[in-house]
Amino acid sequence: MDSLRRRLSLVLRDDRREVFMPSNNLQNILKILHRQPSSQVALCKQLNLSKAQINKLTSNLLEAKLIDKHEDTDYKSNLGRPRQILKISDNMQYCTVLIVHTLSDFSAHVFVYGHKKELASTPLPHVKSAKEFARTIDIAIDTLTKNCFINRALIKSIVIATHATVEQGESGIMYRNNNLDDVNIMLGQIVYKQTKIRTFIYNFAYGTLLKLKNTPEINTENALVINNGEGSVALGIFLNGDIQLGKNNSFPECSHLPYPHGFEKSLGVFGEHTEDALFFAISVMAPIYNLSNVIITGNCFKEHLDTLERVKDKLKEQRDPRLHNIELSYRRITLKDCLEEMIYLSFDTLVDVLNPQMTKQNLQTIVSKIKYTN
Repeated sequence: MDSLRRRLSLVLRDDRREVFMPSNNLQNILKILHRQPSSQVALCKQLNLSKAQINKLTSNLLEAKLIDKHEDTDYKSNLGRPRQILKISDNMQYCTVLIVHTLSDFSAHVFVYGHKKELASTPLPHVKSAKEFARTIDIAIDTLTKNCFINRALIKSIVIATHATVEQGESGIMYRNNNLDDVNIMLGQIVYKQTKIRTFIYNFAYGTLLKLKNTPEINTENALVINNGEGSVALGIFLNGDIQLGKNNSFPECSHLPYPHGFEKSLGVFGEHTEDALFFAISVMAPIYNLSNVIITGNCFKEHLDTLERVKDKLKEQRDPRLHNIELSYRRITLKDCLEEMIYLSFDTLVDVLNPQMTKQNLQTIVSKIKYTN
């Protein structure tokens, strides 16, 4: 076990990559506000900027009508002054398309920036090749934009949510996908070439990590996450509050860990070796990053929470003292939770594509294109 842990440590530390907000603080502000309206004071804390800096940034966005200012009627101040809340402007009519691709669901959903309620959606026929996949999405976008009477040019980004092993983001490299025949292809680029719309690909496991990170009552400062169920296993690592991604932003793969009964097979569906496989995973992975907080998600253990207590007791019996204080908890993250995070990711990608700059001319150009046209 120790030799395996040492080998994994070398590989994983090599591939470690942290996720940071972009340096463009106009983007940062928009990405915060489309998730939750916020005050200038809260923005100062989140972005670690001064009041003067935030005031200058938000003034530019307010003047361009990309955001609006409202009084917070629920806020009470001893000084009697109402607090101003900033939110995404309802004039923002750029759109993004979210593609849901699972074994049971292949569908396209259109969202107007800043609005979580979809504008329209349509089910899609399952296909087996990447080229057919791209053509199907292209036809769907044509259909949806015509039905909604919006100019296709207002669709600025496509986000594909899938169970595949992919490089997260715009590179869109797909290594394998049980719902497509192709392997080791640049799926994002294939879709982009067909649709001429910038395309981003994420898997649902990444959505699970985002939901954990964005739930205040869950401690994800430093944690190992094992997401298992539906026949698959995914690994997540948080260090200093940041999601760690593998080489080239691929989601950390753990299905190839050398467990004698098959790691993914044993943890993907609850069975004879599931308890032992979980013990193996924690024993090998947690000490590499000196993690004592282990979070289990997915439906594999949903009806077997007593298993977690037995694994915790077994860890306390091990010679390695780092395993004695493992906090093992189960968190129920639903498909709806993941899809909500994918909607926010869609908004994030739209902001990345718009790439607002501090220059007045740039902001005016963005605003001049905000209109519905037939």
